[in-house]
Amino acid sequence: MLQYIIFSIVYGIMMFIWSFVYLNKSKDKINQAFLVFLSVIIVWMILSISNGSDDISTFGLIIKTLYFYSMLNMSIAFLLFVYQFIKRKLDRLFYIAVTINTLTILSRYLFPIDYSDPTFWRLNTPVVAPVMSLIFSLPAIFALFLLIQHYRLTKDCKLKAQLRNLFIGTGLACLISIISEYILPTWFGLDTHLFLMYFAILIFVMYIFVSIIKCKFLNIQSDYIYRKLFLNSNDGIIIVNRNSKIISINNLAREILQNEDIESGDKITNFIKEYDFEVNYKQYEVTIVADGREKYLSITQHTIDPEDQDSEKLLMINDITAATLKLKQEKEMLMERTSIDQHTGLFNKQYFIDNYCMEEPELTDRKLVLLFMDIDDFKSINDFHGHLVGDSILKSVAECIKDELSSNAKGIRFGGDEFVVIFENAEINEVYGAAERIRNRVYALDFSKHYGNLKISLSIGLVEGAAPVKELIVKADKAMYNSKSSGKNKTTIFSDCYNESSILTASLKYYLKQDHMFGDSIDNSKIADT
Repeated sequence: MLQYIIFSIVYGIMMFIWSFVYLNKSKDKINQAFLVFLSVIIVWMILSISNGSDDISTFGLIIKTLYFYSMLNMSIAFLLFVYQFIKRKLDRLFYIAVTINTLTILSRYLFPIDYSDPTFWRLNTPVVAPVMSLIFSLPAIFALFLLIQHYRLTKDCKLKAQLRNLFIGTGLACLISIISEYILPTWFGLDTHLFLMYFAILIFVMYIFVSIIKCKFLNIQSDYIYRKLFLNSNDGIIIVNRNSKIISINNLAREILQNEDIESGDKITNFIKEYDFEVNYKQYEVTIVADGREKYLSITQHTIDPEDQDSEKLLMINDITAATLKLKQEKEMLMERTSIDQHTGLFNKQYFIDNYCMEEPELTDRKLVLLFMDIDDFKSINDFHGHLVGDSILKSVAECIKDELSSNAKGIRFGGDEFVVIFENAEINEVYGAAERIRNRVYALDFSKHYGNLKISLSIGLVEGAAPVKELIVKADKAMYNSKSSGKNKTTIFSDCYNESSILTASLKYYLKQDHMFGDSIDNSKIADT
């Protein structure tokens, strides 16, 4: 009766563990090996109950033989489990152990077997019995040696604690089984009727169960880990296999990718076009389109098991859209500061040089209409009223220019009192009208409240063409000087009939201005002297 009680307790525990392992089985080799080992033990336990009869029919002999094989292969199954647990590849030592164990099982048939005896597997020969028991225990002893060796080599304190449970439980189980099945019956003539064997199994199961809980390699705490570390991680996490298919994905990753329908089995490249399984990314930035808008992601990827070529990879993604857009905005603001004349709010000469003077030859065939403006007698105004008044006039003139700028026009402060407006894809009549409106606005400015009868006027030169902008500037500047020479405060359209002297004067003045970006207007008398 005691035997059945102990059997029921141990069997119930074993079935609980077996069911748990089976329901949580995966491609993990440790899980699979442990499941095989448990299966061998459970088969042996079930057959041990039916082996008590003296049935020597064909069916009875089959049951007894299977019982015999399952019992004598327990140590091999355990050795397989230990190999997988310490991540050691099956080597010649393993296969030698399997071969020796198999040959020893077969050698048992060289001795008389009485299948009507429930303890038929035992030998009464005093010399042979301990030797065979030792041989059957060798795989388990070797497994213990591997566990101890791994224990000595590892520096992981948690793993050391788990290994201690494993080899203590294994050692006690092996010791009790040898005492129960061979030493007591052979040397002392005592038959324990499997009491001690079941007790050994119980000890072994309890120790290995504790080790499983601590090791977590059978995912006993996987639900906690999955929810706390995976689902609720501050990073978007995706586990991807070699075929670029998603194995698992957490909620934040779905949120970042803005797709709640992403499931296991979907291709990651459907959502991140630039993804490459072979690349181990380290904060690599990619751009995706989600919900019709561009998003910027930082991705990091590494192999989960570096020793396994087919190992899945852990892909972590972070949404850096806000930071990237802020950085772009800051860069644009910085570029704007370097491109904008802080005094007038128009583009500065450096902007003009970067965008129009450095252009490729094939881009110079676009249709442009260009205005070159100069404030009449601005040097005299500065000399008489002072530079603060001159600065105020420059701002007022710039406001008049801005009011007439269309979307296809750029206003530029070209020099001290000179302005350039470039129109793209505009008709000359349209631009001429804009020039006249700017000129009239400037002339209508009222400074009487502060500066008496001060009146401001512009001389404007206008040119149309597809030539390089440098050439258009020379022509527009020449047309502007024709406005000045013919009475000022007017707009003149460039004509090829201007004489060579005026062309030389305008050209010389243009190139001298390259070294006087914001200086006063170059004195015409100096050019004439030149």
